[in-house]
Amino acid sequence: MENFIEEALFGDDEIIPAVINEVIDLAQPPQNIIPEERQQVTRNEQYYEYTIPRYTNDAFREHFRMSRVTFERLFNCIRAVHHIEDRLVPLEKKLLFTVWVISKPESFLAAGDRFGLAKSSAHKIFYQIVDELGQITNQYIRWPNMQKIQQTANVFELRSRGIPGVVGAIDGCHIPIKQPVRNANDFYNRKGFHSIILQGVCDENGVFIDVNIGRPGRMHDARVFRLSEIYEYLTRENSILPANLHLIADSAYPLLLNLMKPFQDNGHLPEEHVVYNTKLSSIRSTIERAFGLLKCKFRRLKYLDVNNSQIASRIVLAACVLHNFILLQGNAALDEYDIVNAAPNENMIEGVHENDLLVNDASNKRREIVQICNRENN
Repeated sequence: MENFIEEALFGDDEIIPAVINEVIDLAQPPQNIIPEERQQVTRNEQYYEYTIPRYTNDAFREHFRMSRVTFERLFNCIRAVHHIEDRLVPLEKKLLFTVWVISKPESFLAAGDRFGLAKSSAHKIFYQIVDELGQITNQYIRWPNMQKIQQTANVFELRSRGIPGVVGAIDGCHIPIKQPVRNANDFYNRKGFHSIILQGVCDENGVFIDVNIGRPGRMHDARVFRLSEIYEYLTRENSILPANLHLIADSAYPLLLNLMKPFQDNGHLPEEHVVYNTKLSSIRSTIERAFGLLKCKFRRLKYLDVNNSQIASRIVLAACVLHNFILLQGNAALDEYDIVNAAPNENMIEGVHENDLLVNDASNKRREIVQICNRENN
């Protein structure tokens, strides 16, 4: 190359144009190289229009967590509250996209590309449908009537082999989130990450009958409970449950007339208390399995890449609505996935004495249940 340029500069004038062309060619980037960024944003315009309609029923269920029939029912529910006209993106596509995003830990960019949506449009559509799922909460997360309550109590009594009057199990679980911009320390939990708390009450099938979402991850389960509506409903004079019915919880919760918990195990429990604790634990695990199923189906909840706790709470609520909707349609069951211990107990006992929390009526009631459990055990 050096000889070529030297000859051009000092030799024949006819070579100069050739040198100029050579330099220009070297200065030009190769035409067949496409920047990596541009390669990544190629959109799949046909995934919704062509691929999804050709999914088998099993493939559709695997990707969207429900059967086609159940999706059609969900679509009709959302259509009833959807009042935004959008001729460019049909509602069905919006709903499929939102379920996809909640179900998979895929980035918005990748999910948007899959559905042929720009990132900004994808965000707008996602939160629009999330809020519309929130609008149907009262239809699918609601306190049961007395007939259903009695049915639930009968099932729990059979499963526990003796504990009567159980209408639901309550617990809390952490939903990891991005470090919040405000009050970040409040959301930094004892496990070492930022989170919001989902407190749930579920029936014998793992269906949520009450949820409380959004308390900071550093807050203890017992305090979350005391700040929730369910605590008020259980402790007011006209409680939502008669004296012979109750929820069950772990040892982090207070003992109330309508909330039974295990005896604190100090290593020297009487045998009758051990029997009671074992039977209580066998059915209290239902709420842990419900959380496990929720997180297995909707994997976005394993980490929400949002730093606003209110937005995170809206997403969690939408997932809980979908969870219930699917279970109530008979599309899933607690034993569908290997979710044993998928949501282990994350509680730590507060610095309070159990005796401070006991009231005579609740203590006497638990004593009676202990006697019933041990009679059944003999």
